[in-house]
Amino acid sequence: MGRKLKHFPILLLLLLSCYLAAAARIRSPSDAGAIADLARSLSRPPSTWTAAGGGDVCSFKGITCSDVGRVTAIDLAGEGLAGTLPSSLSNLTNLVSLQLHGNALTGAIPPLRLSSLTDLSLEGNSFTSLPVDFPRGTPALRSLTMDNLPLPPWPFPAAIFECPYLRTFSASNTSLTGAFPAAGIVSNLKSIATLRLAHNNLTGVIPEVLGQIVSLGEISLSYNHFQGPVPVFHISVAVDDMVAGNGFCLDKPGQPCDSQVSALLEVAGGFGYPVNLSRSWTGNDPCNGWVGVECDISEVAILGLTSYNLSGIISPAIADLTGLTTLNLANNHLTGEIPDGLAGLPKLTLVDVRNNRLTGKLPKFKESVDVLVDGNDPSLRSQHGQGSLTGGSSSSKSSSAGTILGIVLGVLVFCKDN
Repeated sequence: MGRKLKHFPILLLLLLSCYLAAAARIRSPSDAGAIADLARSLSRPPSTWTAAGGGDVCSFKGITCSDVGRVTAIDLAGEGLAGTLPSSLSNLTNLVSLQLHGNALTGAIPPLRLSSLTDLSLEGNSFTSLPVDFPRGTPALRSLTMDNLPLPPWPFPAAIFECPYLRTFSASNTSLTGAFPAAGIVSNLKSIATLRLAHNNLTGVIPEVLGQIVSLGEISLSYNHFQGPVPVFHISVAVDDMVAGNGFCLDKPGQPCDSQVSALLEVAGGFGYPVNLSRSWTGNDPCNGWVGVECDISEVAILGLTSYNLSGIISPAIADLTGLTTLNLANNHLTGEIPDGLAGLPKLTLVDVRNNRLTGKLPKFKESVDVLVDGNDPSLRSQHGQGSLTGGSSSSKSSSAGTILGIVLGVLVFCKDN
């Protein structure tokens, strides 16, 4: 009897452990509730699921749980699912993998604040919107695939730079639009191995440094609006036909552009590489139909981009267009200062930057240059240097001269009559 009592505490401890393990398996109502919400939001949930959330969710098809009953993976790829995703998915705080590709899911992708999530697969569905800060809240993310989604135009997601372990980002044919942040990719995604962004509306010049990412093994950038030289990648990197569908100046990787093309592309970079310029400013001859550009023989003489909805700054590279006679950037949203180098252009006769948001000190233009600055920050006018500073029209100088001549003639006539 004493021997049995001696082992009783051990048996009690084992029973208590079993009880605690069993209790732990069912003590996450937030996980069960999230899966129940997902079941209700699907028009055709898997047959083993119950919309009411009854039973053990860890036994549902496509659900994987940890030893303590927390949902760690959802794999519903290619299940023919329709419906939407509930916002309560963010309650699955132990979720590591969410595989939803190859279905017909619609609506908005909800915010996924899941610090443990490493794999997210959304491609081939019919989602129509993303959170504005997507994919913020997923710092452990290693793979994000979301190709072929019918999204409205959206910018490259800056929040992805908060995912330092990311190795795969695949978002081809998703309406990505705007400047391609190559510098941010190089600086923040040091583990990136696969980058697929083909068939979008990305713009800009791809810097050489992108091809120097050691971890990179595959890249796809065809059918966007890239300009400048074709980038060079290491022989070990699988590269798609990058020239196809883009506007590089030449077809050979690494071959530099014409100097005027390079200068104009830097100017476009100051504006954030807008799509309306990227679609037109292609090839290696700016005198061959580039919008807003007029040439004198083979030299860029006029840059006229009035009312083009431009934002950003006037790049100092504008001073590299040594044959420029006219610069017209009126009625845009430009900020910053007018580059000093602009005043040194030998053939310049007109600078029209009316109705922008420019500030700072006006460069010291020559007297022969008409400078129109109305509609900018008042400081621009009050700090002007030399040059012919006019308001609404370049004809104001001739009007003033005519007024003075009229006064002189009137005085002479008056003196003669008396």
